[in-house]
Amino acid sequence: MSLANQNERGRMLTGLALVVALGLAAGCNKGSGGGAAAPAGAQLIATGQTVFTANNCTRCHSVGGQGGRMGPDLTHVGADPSHTPQWLADHVRNPKAHNPGSRMPGFQGRITDPDLNALGVYLASLK
Repeated sequence: MSLANQNERGRMLTGLALVVALGLAAGCNKGSGGGAAAPAGAQLIATGQTVFTANNCTRCHSVGGQGGRMGPDLTHVGADPSHTPQWLADHVRNPKAHNPGSRMPGFQGRITDPDLNALGVYLASLK
């Protein structure tokens, strides 16, 4: 295989891996029946829920009537179409980027990027 063909194949595989990763991060699953999330998506949601609990997010936020009242209730935060997993992860990373008057502390550097991404997927699943 020529070097040009190897480079093209590498770009195609990288692009495919990116599409698969984005689909999993968004909770995409096979079919249009709206069934249960794919196992990898379910695992990412579970990881995000663990991150939520481990970082005491319920100190300020409630989900399903459980938790604090200082911050917004997050029970249906994922129902807003603009609240994508990436938007939510970015908001937790730096809330002032979306709302300059936010009193929520930023978690950049306190929660790893993979955990922030999982947290965004979990929050986006709350509909």
